[in-house]
Parts: sequence; structure tokens; C-alpha cells
Amino acid sequence: MKKKAVYEHQPDNLNLSTLKIEVEEVDWHKWQRLINICAEMLNAPVMIVNRVTPEGVKKFLASQKCQKQLGSNQFNMDHNKFCLDVITESQILYVKDIREDCRYQKEEMPYLSYLGLPITWPDGSIFGSLSVLDTQTTNYPDEYIDALSVIKEVIDSDLRHLYKEDQLLKMSYTDPLTQIYNRRGLIDLLQSTQDLARRLKRQLILIYFDLDKFKTANDKYGHDMGDKLLNLFAMNLKKNSRSCDLVARWGGDEFIVIIHAEDIESIKVYIDRMNQHLADQTYLPEIHFSYGYAVIKPDDNSTLAQLLSTADENMYRNKKLKRTDNKK
Repeated sequence: MKKKAVYEHQPDNLNLSTLKIEVEEVDWHKWQRLINICAEMLNAPVMIVNRVTPEGVKKFLASQKCQKQLGSNQFNMDHNKFCLDVITESQILYVKDIREDCRYQKEEMPYLSYLGLPITWPDGSIFGSLSVLDTQTTNYPDEYIDALSVIKEVIDSDLRHLYKEDQLLKMSYTDPLTQIYNRRGLIDLLQSTQDLARRLKRQLILIYFDLDKFKTANDKYGHDMGDKLLNLFAMNLKKNSRSCDLVARWGGDEFIVIIHAEDIESIKVYIDRMNQHLADQTYLPEIHFSYGYAVIKPDDNSTLAQLLSTADENMYRNKKLKRTDNKK
């Protein structure tokens, strides 16, 4: 039976948000040089840096000797009991001879010795592990294990820098009240969203929301209640959207959602769901909203300002229609 990946166990030291941090900005060539040197020092056929990903434990870097001498299928980190133990327990593990360790005697592995150290993000969540595997039994002196610890510290230090940059980016892209994208986040991420839609030959739809009579509610119930209403609306926008959609607070009581949609009918489906979600809540004053939209075709070169102008015109018609309906 196939063993579960570590991320399915949900260990205490696993942070789902750090799984998605891109590591291309790290000087991983430095990591490569370090593990090559250390593998030579230990005379180890396999030295690997692996990472926990949403798909499981994956090999990130391997020593040159490992790459030349061993097939990757022989060292599937996702099913490696040693690596999973290091990652789950976040502790160093050194097994000099698997045959003499009752915890691993039944494991079918093409090696006899394992030394692994956990690699962590600054918040204490797990990144992966630094592992040394040998087809022979080993008895590494403390100095060698200390050298391996230094390499781990170098990697941890690089991850601290990357983590800080990621957190700063999130702060600059996120609205502090509602925790969805802010105006800057929407502007910066729109291009990549359009590029993806263009490659897939799919259209996008920008939906522009404006809460009705929000100022009146804010004055009547107070700013704390106004913040709760904004949070509730943002939460329902997120709940109503897919991970590939963009959800942002444009400012004040204005919100923008950019959805991947096949046709205009998707707008009605989206709005109907929003109305239903908001009607189901009973612990806050009622929230009503107006909306407008703009269709973004795969070959559309309209600027965001032009798209917002189109959406605003549609919103004006929507509000006019609601006023007419209320008079009937």
C-alpha cells in the first residue's frame, strides 16, 4: 500500500502557507556547492536537500555523485521513512546501521545508513531535510556531523531572508482589515492573471462591487460595525471565488473580483451566490451591493483604467435599474 505523504499527516511543524513560497530567488547554487563538498568529505554516495511541497516530499537538490551514480527512482523521498521522521519530529536522526535499528529493520531501502537534519523556516515550520544516505554502514565523527549542521544553518539563514521578503510582499499586497488583496496587489497581479488566461485562451471578467448605503450604516452602527460588514463582504467574495481568481478591496467600500469565466452567464451565477451567502447571515445588519462588470477577452489590450470605466458604466445602469424597481 502506498504510504501517505507527510503533508497528509498535518504535523504540528507544517505551515501550508510556506509550502507555496517560491525558492528560485535563493542562491541554491551555493547550496549545491556545499552539499557536493560535504558529500565528498563523508564519502557518501547520496546527499540530498528535499522540500515539503503541496504534492509531498520532493528532491530539491542532490550531490553530484548522487546524480551520476544513482537513479532518482531509488530514492523516492516521499516514501522515505527516515525523511518523514526527521520532518515530522523536526529532529536530527542518525542511523548507523539500519539492520540493527528495530524502527527501520522492515523498511525496504537500497542503503544501510542514514543521517538527516531538519531544515526549517523562521516561524518554526518545516521546509524539508538535509539527508546523507550510504549503501554501507557508517560511523561519522562528531566533527563531520557539526560540518553538516553548518550547512543546515547556511540554508536556514537563506530561508530567513526569503521568508522576510515573502512576508513583506504579503504585507504590501494585502489589505490589513479584510486580508484580501489591496489596490497594489490587484494592479501587480493582474498582468500575470491575464497572461495565464491568454495562454489558456480563456476570457476573464472583472466585477466591480460597491456597497449600498454603507456610509449610512457606518454612521448608524459605528465604525466597528462598519469594519465587520466590510470583513463579511470580503470573506464571502473569497468563499465565492476560486483560487485562480483575484479578490481585492479597491478602497473604502469598493471591491473588485477578476474571475476566469466562459461566458457572461457566470456573472449572474456569481452574483446570485453572493446574494444567497449574504442573506444567510443573521448576526450583522443586511448588506446590499451594486455591481458592474467588464469582459476581458484573451486578446484584449485594455488598460485597468479602461476596464474600470466600463465596469463603472455598467454599475451605474445597475443602480438606476434598482431605483426604478424600488419605485414600482
